[in-house]
Formats: sequence, structure tokens, C-alpha cells
Amino acid sequence: MRRASICVVLLVLVAACHREPSFDERYKAAQDSIGAKVKEIDAQASGSAPPPAEDAAAEGEGGR
Repeated sequence: MRRASICVVLLVLVAACHREPSFDERYKAAQDSIGAKVKEIDAQASGSAPPPAEDAAAEGEGGR
């Protein structure tokens, strides 16, 4: 019984230990996110994309 509980505790500890993303991985994720946002803003500014649903609903209600 004691051996089984030790194994369970070790298994939980190993499962809880996951590798944090490196600086390069975090930088790449942030860069991708910002790039997508830039493309979205450019599309809205050029008039080729409709405004987001939140803004369209607010404008229809008198622009609260």
C-alpha cells in the first residue's frame, strides 16, 4: 500500500513538471499574435473587412 501511494505521488509530481516556453517560443507567439492583429487593423482601415460584431451592434443601437 505504501509503495503504491509513493508511486502515485511520484507520478503526480512528474506530470506537474512541465517545461516553461523559452524566450524564443514566447517571442514567436507574441510576434504572430501582433502580426495577425496588424493585418486585421489594416483590412479594417482599407475597408475590405467589415467591422467586428461588437462595434457593429453598438453602432446599430445608437452608439452607446
